[in-house]
Amino acid sequence: MLFADYVPAVLSTASSLVQGWQRPLAQAKPVDYYARNLKTITGIYNLTVWPNNLPIITQGSSAVPAGLFAENATGRVSPLGNFTGFQDSIEYFFALALVPSPPAYSVFTKATVVEFSSGCPEVAASVAWLETRVDNVNLTNNGQYLSTLKEVAFWRFDDDGAVTSYDAYIPNLADWNFLAEGQQNITNPIVQAATIEGLCPIIQQRCTGADQQYNDVAQCVSTLSGKSFGSYDEVWADNVVCRTVHIILALVRPDVHCPHVGPTGGMKCVDEPYNEGYFDDADLFGMPLGTTFVCPGKEDCHKGW
Repeated sequence: MLFADYVPAVLSTASSLVQGWQRPLAQAKPVDYYARNLKTITGIYNLTVWPNNLPIITQGSSAVPAGLFAENATGRVSPLGNFTGFQDSIEYFFALALVPSPPAYSVFTKATVVEFSSGCPEVAASVAWLETRVDNVNLTNNGQYLSTLKEVAFWRFDDDGAVTSYDAYIPNLADWNFLAEGQQNITNPIVQAATIEGLCPIIQQRCTGADQQYNDVAQCVSTLSGKSFGSYDEVWADNVVCRTVHIILALVRPDVHCPHVGPTGGMKCVDEPYNEGYFDDADLFGMPLGTTFVCPGKEDCHKGW
């Protein structure tokens, strides 16, 4: 090649290389945060369905899939109470999910997120329906539909899509409990007495050694009979209903939950003032009031409306 021909060829090649360098690099595909957040919430509720919840009840936190709850996950579930940290949170969502037991042998058979919205990566809102049916092959009504539990919730997520905060509400919990748990009228003194007499042997069985709360079943029955029975529409109180919830959790962590079924309520089954327990958002979530479940940059938009 002659020098006169070589120079233009080199310049042409160099020009092509420069143009190639100037082309923008391929952009990373943005995360579909709406789908990511919905996947997290759907995954949480699917683990409340029997028998999906059984490994968590028997094995504890080690059986919880990664990516659902952050280690510092904290929230409130009305009318049950506040749950602080990963362990508390998974116990509420999974250990309290139904297992087939008398009198109704009811379980959650299907979880559906019927409403969902997520306007930014950090925040979402949802409505979940938990279908409740009988699960006992020895019963003639096995598979019978009983009711549906509804839970409305706000959620906050970390950068990886795991839940860090939640504020949930279960409307008409008492009505659902009546339909799903044997249609027992818990305002009836006879039913209340029978509930206490059935609860105390379980407390004595699960809370032993350093976790023991009562000397014997008789002392338990006497103590609880002197307390308000309570309602499932206001579980968070020094009542019997609260103790029926925490004895379930004692299966997972007796050292933590046995004091809650004891005479004092262990700082959980205690009379929580309404104006304090349901309006302590800044302390509970560790963020200024009105910011936890608001998309970043939008905190001022709803003020003044």
